[in-house]
Amino acid sequence: MREARQVESGRAEAGLYGYYGPESVTWKVTREAAILLGGARAVLLQIAHPLVAEGVYTHSSYLTDPAARTLHTFMLGQILTFADRPEAHEAARTINRLHAGVFGHLSQDAGAYRRGTFYRARDQELLLWVHATLVDTALLLYTSLIGPLTAEEQERYYQESKAQARLLGLQPRYMPATLAELQRYVEEMVQSDQLAATPQARRLAHTVLFPPLPTVFRPVLHFHFLITCGLLPERVRSLYGYPWGPGHQQAFDLVMQGLRSTLPHLPLRLRTLPVTQHIIERRISSARLRAYARSVREARASA
Repeated sequence: MREARQVESGRAEAGLYGYYGPESVTWKVTREAAILLGGARAVLLQIAHPLVAEGVYTHSSYLTDPAARTLHTFMLGQILTFADRPEAHEAARTINRLHAGVFGHLSQDAGAYRRGTFYRARDQELLLWVHATLVDTALLLYTSLIGPLTAEEQERYYQESKAQARLLGLQPRYMPATLAELQRYVEEMVQSDQLAATPQARRLAHTVLFPPLPTVFRPVLHFHFLITCGLLPERVRSLYGYPWGPGHQQAFDLVMQGLRSTLPHLPLRLRTLPVTQHIIERRISSARLRAYARSVREARASA
């Protein structure tokens, strides 16, 4: 009964706010700017799949214009999460149009895949892996830096994420039913020979971690590299050949402890990026206007 009420509440929120809203775990988690610290982790997990790496390397602008590519991806994600349904649908159509032309053949043997293996960005296997890395990373970053989530909240976050996954072409029958099943899938993938750091993946990873920025940003990039390596599963870190010893672990633990002791105590507005706050405020204002208009129509109908 309680779950049924939550579903109905979720539908009501979706009617006003799009696919999510202020009561959703998705807004609670995704509005935290600190989640972006896991962005490189998610990307490195994704491109550790040889077919994903081949597609990104061959068809995207990550190598030629990483800043623009990252910003474009971020903005589409913000619209999918915080905008209304028409805007979310348009963002999904944009992503799907881009992915429609991403297909080809693997250029070398890699892990479980042989040279010449056909790939397509819209393959269910690849869509599931990308989606799983995003869910896994978001929950890891939130619980590591902001605060605990109950088991129920984590489950709700995953169940809510399926709406975006469907918009981007992942069919429900390919999605693990529960968060526990998704986590088992991620762990099995990490330990399997389906992941392998190809030369393309390594070059992409280097660009993600060390984009072409002025020298003054080098300390920031090394800080980012430390966090990303510390967040990666040990086996994936080893696949990329990144060194990691007691000193690295100690530095990573100190950084995470410092962030944990600071971030949760900041006002939510300071933990939210301005662009995210702008979309949220616009969405709430629009939802209130629509709710008011609906109440007026209902009052007139019953008069």
